[in-house]
Amino acid sequence: MFEYRLWLAAVPEPLPEAEARVYWNLKDRPTPTLDGALKQADYAYVGSWQDRHLAERPQSGRCPAVRIFDWLFYRGTIDCYQAPILDARLRDELMGLYQPRPDDLPAESTGVDEIAAFLTAHLGWCLLPEEVPPPITTQPQGGHSRPANEQDG
Repeated sequence: MFEYRLWLAAVPEPLPEAEARVYWNLKDRPTPTLDGALKQADYAYVGSWQDRHLAERPQSGRCPAVRIFDWLFYRGTIDCYQAPILDARLRDELMGLYQPRPDDLPAESTGVDEIAAFLTAHLGWCLLPEEVPPPITTQPQGGHSRPANEQDG
């Protein structure tokens, strides 16, 4: 069974809609602004899931990481393609989705307080879900980065 890992990438600048479209549609086209932004982004590890954690209804996945990914995908593709801007409302929505639910299956996840601190520290930044963050090439701007054991993907 394949395991997925979710990182949140906080980037300080909005992305061009054309590059956001390429990102969300998993197209193999050049995205110079996005590529540069992801190399300089701050990252927080959210958790992992397997196929059994997926649900047919959006935002109803059976672990916090799936629900976070689903909501960011929804926010990034509905109305227009974008990297959602993290405001207090989005932070609160994400934290609500991150709370454990009675029908959740066991899955690795980062502590609620750590995710809340990362989101709060990056209010006003754009937020994207990433499976494997790129190697660190700059100092994190928001004080959070990948754990040493996860830096090489």
